[in-house]
Amino acid sequence: MADKTLRLILGDQLNSNHSWFAKTDHSITYVMMEIRTETDYTTHHIQKIAGFFVAMRQFADFLKSKKHHCIYLKINNKDNLQSFDANLSFLIQRDHYTKFEYQSPDEYRVDLLLKNFTTQLAIASEIYDTEHFFSTRGELEKFFEGRKSFLMESFYRAMRKKHHILMSGDDPMTGQWNYDQENRKKMPKNHKPVASAGFQQ
Repeated sequence: MADKTLRLILGDQLNSNHSWFAKTDHSITYVMMEIRTETDYTTHHIQKIAGFFVAMRQFADFLKSKKHHCIYLKINNKDNLQSFDANLSFLIQRDHYTKFEYQSPDEYRVDLLLKNFTTQLAIASEIYDTEHFFSTRGELEKFFEGRKSFLMESFYRAMRKKHHILMSGDDPMTGQWNYDQENRKKMPKNHKPVASAGFQQ
């Protein structure tokens, strides 16, 4: 049996620049789903739900336009079992996928759900970074491993060096890493704020 991979894309992972989409691979199928477990676990404004669904549908259309295989389950689809684990289990069994992959969810609740789901799978699974942030999920823990001091400033500096943000070689562009001390100064005692243009009391 040829290898077949099912990749889940969540509604807040609509990043067309993600490395997943750099090339088309017909052994990979992407799946996106509108499900009641996500709309109903707490009260959401209807416009928020509608906005997510519109963005997801447009992203699915984008993937298809780039010749990626994509399954999209709308909220009222008769085959929609209305939860991640139920839909994924059904698709994996129906289409005989040999591997399941997903990007790390930003929400702990979904992260835990998918981790539990993969422990029950009979096929291989793999988690990818969302590539949304400058740092990866485990980078902070690794940076402070074995250290006695946990100053966030040191991590910020490492990130600036790594990604060359406001840097001149290995030094900060302005000669200072930050201006925290200046920002902590109290406002002068007799200071009078300048009125904003057009502001009327």
